[in-house]
Amino acid sequence: MSTTKHSELNENFLRQPSKVDDIIKFLAEMAKSNKMEGTKEPEVKKEVDISASVTDSSFLVTQRSSSSGKRSKSTSKKPNLRANMNQMTFMRQIDLTDEERIKAREERVRVANNFRRLGNAEYRRTNFDSAIEYYTKGLNYINDSPVLFVNRSLCYIKKREYKRALIDLNHVLNNLDSCCLRAWLYKAGTLKRMNNDAGYEECVDNARRYNRRHLDYVEYFLDKMRSDF
Repeated sequence: MSTTKHSELNENFLRQPSKVDDIIKFLAEMAKSNKMEGTKEPEVKKEVDISASVTDSSFLVTQRSSSSGKRSKSTSKKPNLRANMNQMTFMRQIDLTDEERIKAREERVRVANNFRRLGNAEYRRTNFDSAIEYYTKGLNYINDSPVLFVNRSLCYIKKREYKRALIDLNHVLNNLDSCCLRAWLYKAGTLKRMNNDAGYEECVDNARRYNRRHLDYVEYFLDKMRSDF
């Protein structure tokens, strides 16, 4: 292949002095001459010609140019203790037998029911904030209990925090129990208070459709809701 057509293949530059180096040296000399007298000039490092060992048959540069800057020390990462704890907890759960898992579940249910009873007592005293706190503590032990979510939603309804009530009710209907009678009725009452008549009618229809054995209670609730909800 001819080097006249592909000038980038011409290797004559390996045997000729570098014009770039000459220009850099010239600029460095100019900078020195412009410095004020009496100032201490920085120590000039000895130049190393890394192309001295380059020949026609050996043109690989094996010497690395020295760097004036200091390398930053890599900071060792601290172990993630929280991740390790989560992994240990997960491993302990795997090691449990089926019988031990059932026993642990029953214990969590027992604690959650105690918080539910405390919440019910506070609800009867109209201490809705305290009742919400107890129901939430119960959910920390059992997060798939429709009763705790529905009871907590009723407290939000009493406080007129309808959007927060709908969050709990929708969670029950979408994830836990799509036929939950109280959830449909409480949602109907909430939407009625929010002047959403279409949503109210839909919830009442679903309450009747999914709970045909309790139609009398549905009518009782709707009648009671007109006066007290």
